[in-house]
Parts: sequence; structure tokens; C-alpha cells
Amino acid sequence: MATSTYERTESGSASDERLWGSSAGAVEYDNGGMSSLRGSGKPTNRRFKLSKRDLVNLTSQMAIMTRSGVDICSVLDTLARRSRRPLLRDMLISIRDSVEGGNPFSIALEQYGEVFSPTFIASVSAGEASGRLPEVLSQLAQLLRSELRLNNSVRTMMAYPILLMSVSGVVLMGLVLFVLPQFAKIFNDYETPLPLLTRVLIAIATELRTRFWLWLPLLVLGISGLASLRFSQFGRRLMDRMMLNVVLLRDVTRMLFTGRVLRLLGLMLESGVPLLDSLRLSKLAVGNSLYRELFELLEEEVLNGRGLGTALATSTFIPPGAAEMVMTAEKTGSLATVTRDMGEFFEEEGEAKLRELITFIEPLITVVMGVLVAIVVMAVMLPMFDMSSLASRGG
Repeated sequence: MATSTYERTESGSASDERLWGSSAGAVEYDNGGMSSLRGSGKPTNRRFKLSKRDLVNLTSQMAIMTRSGVDICSVLDTLARRSRRPLLRDMLISIRDSVEGGNPFSIALEQYGEVFSPTFIASVSAGEASGRLPEVLSQLAQLLRSELRLNNSVRTMMAYPILLMSVSGVVLMGLVLFVLPQFAKIFNDYETPLPLLTRVLIAIATELRTRFWLWLPLLVLGISGLASLRFSQFGRRLMDRMMLNVVLLRDVTRMLFTGRVLRLLGLMLESGVPLLDSLRLSKLAVGNSLYRELFELLEEEVLNGRGLGTALATSTFIPPGAAEMVMTAEKTGSLATVTRDMGEFFEEEGEAKLRELITFIEPLITVVMGVLVAIVVMAVMLPMFDMSSLASRGG
């Protein structure tokens, strides 16, 4: 198959974009669009990552156009013409050429595994086989949009507590390292007997200031060690277990993780992916090692001819009621719909609980940091009160 390269030239403020094909000569692009598209059907040599928002938009547009009766090759061609991003355009052209060459759409997507997840590709493959590709693309777009909204909500809700702790920590360190030592000089000049609290804080400040060459590397090493532990197998498992069992976090994380995997499982089942394959793909999509172990157990249950509900009932971190609903769904033959609906419900509940947790944590952080600042202020003020008393008695 013909190879292609992408070349971009700039002159002043104007830029031309050209896609060169060995069998078609040069095809010119300008900022207004393109006259024709030729591609190789081969993935670009450069690694390409698509943001979650861009993937949502791309999937949504494919769903809308395929529902309108447009064939997938024309959809890809249209999206490539609209795209102003060279790498995205090349990717769409490559996928289109692969489909035109006789490959299924899902096979064409596999060459861009860094963009399209295994669950995405498996759902598309099942949608093609069942003739429900437009519906599957619409469901995938809805799932991705929900994940994007949840991620944005979590980041937004966590931003203020993190900012509050950061600012408070900087202020506290500034008081201890720079303000308190200045007062310590005054106290020494007056030979004022210092309270225990003041002596302790001054000793800490003096140690940190005079031996920063020791403590700073130790701090960096400690942070690096924790990061390395986090990415080790033992560290990941420890962190995953803590997230599911720490008192303040467990309700939120259990709801969110369960919601995500059940919704994903329901989507693949509705798309026509066999149950066993759906469980394997859901296991790959979940980020928590304990949930992956749970899905391995579910896979064994299915292989042994038993239902999912029994295995879910033995899990300690699946929210109450989930196992019973799955058992009922298995009996009534509505497993796909029930798991999808449960996933949506648990995601919404998890988000609501996270909002409640943040509402509780924000004033708690304020109180804790206020107490710490008050301790430093007391360490400064108590000797000053003693100095005032001595001065008044001496007068």
C-alpha cells in the first residue's frame, strides 16, 4: 500500500499543509480546508494521544452521522476534512483507508490502541456484527461524556481543599522558619525565660534553617521513595486497599469504582459482547487491583457455569443491594440493562457522597490549619506577655 508523509510549511503568517502520497503526488491543504484526501492506511510513526474531551467529541460526531445513515468511510472522510489537527487528520485518513481496504472498522481502530481502549474496540466490533454500530457509538459517547464530567467534577471539588492546604502550609512554614527566629533574637537579648512550646518551635526552626542541606535531600528522597512505592506492585495494592477501606473515603470510592465497572459491563453486554469477554475487558479498564481480582473471580464463576450475583455477594466492597439486583437480573434475562442502570446510579451516588465529603473536609482543614497557626502565634506571644510583666514590675 502507498506510503504517505505529512509536511507543514510556513511563510510569514500563512501556512500550507501538504499530505504527500507516492501514487497521488502532492495534495495541498490550507486553513480553509482540503480538496481531496489520500492516505496510506498505516498508522503514523509518531505516538498520538487524544484527550478525553476530543475523544468524546469524535465519538459523538461519528454516532450522529452513522445514525443519519452515512457509511463509516464517509463519516471518517468528513471528520478528517473538518479537522485542523494534522495528527488527528492523519489518524482518521489511516482508519478510513484501512476500512476501504476491506478491514472492519474495529480492526482499523486497533492500530491506534493508544487512543481507543480495548473496551471501545470490542464494543465497536460487537456493534458491527449485530448491525447496531450507530447505537453502540452513541452509548460509547454517552459513557465517555459521563466519565469526563465525573473527572472534571472531582478535579473541581478537590481544587479548593488542595489550594487551602497548600497556602496554609506555606504560611505556617513561613511563620516557623522566618518569623519565629526573628522573635527568638529579641527573646535572647532580653534573656526572657521561654515557655516549653516556644523552645520546641525555635529548636525546630533552628534545626531546619542550619541543616537544610540535610533535611531538604531527605525530603526529596522521602517523596521519591513514596512515589516509587506507589508504582510498585506492593504499593499499588496497599493504596488500592486503603482507598476502599479508609473510613472517610470508602463509601465514595466503592460507589465510584462499582459504578464505572458496572456501567461499562452493561454497555458491552448491550453492544453484543459475550459475557466472558465483557468481564475480561472490564477487568482491564478498572484501575483498582482489588476490583481486578473480583472480576477474575467473576470470570471463574462464569466458566464454572455459576452466576455473577453469587460472587458479588462475597465481596466486601461492593455496595449493598448490588449483588441481589444482579441475581434478579440474571434470572429475568435483563443483565445488560440492569448493570448499566446500576452503574449510572452508583456513579451518581458516589459523586453526591464525594460532594458531601468535600463539604465536610473544607471547614475541617480550615480549623486544623487555624489551630496550627494559633500554636505558632502563641509561641510568639507568650514570651512577649512575660516580657511585658517583667517590664511593668521593673517600672
